[in-house]
Amino acid sequence: MIKRKQLFRHRPDEGTIGDCHRTAIACLLDLEPESVPHYGEQYFDEPVLFNAAFEGWLKRAGYRTIVIAYDDTLENVLASINHQNGGAYYLLGGTSKTGVNHTVVCCGNEITHDPSIDDAGITGPCDDGYFWVTFLVPNFMYAKQPEPA
Repeated sequence: MIKRKQLFRHRPDEGTIGDCHRTAIACLLDLEPESVPHYGEQYFDEPVLFNAAFEGWLKRAGYRTIVIAYDDTLENVLASINHQNGGAYYLLGGTSKTGVNHTVVCCGNEITHDPSIDDAGITGPCDDGYFWVTFLVPNFMYAKQPEPA
């Protein structure tokens, strides 16, 4: 895993959509952030399309996602993942100290890399009330195509 910082801070009022999610994906795949599309620019207010665009891009790159929503404390989420998947890297979505949804890279029970320019971290769940844990897995781990949303 390489460690890179996002290229754009999240400032929608100024016309800039942050790219922490694509940067975190790039870090896990040992890519530069510019190598991963910035779907946030296109689908900022459309989470279903945002996720579908990333799924499509990842699939073409040979990967898929396993996503789990947690309704618990940050400490319990990290402890749970560590207990079952202690050595695996994963993405964690939550709210940062700047008050916006944010994605970081974790391994076990700790945040191992924060792509935020100012290390905003994760302080609570996303604005939907959940922490989102995402594992990247190779395409062959899926036996069939998922049903369309």
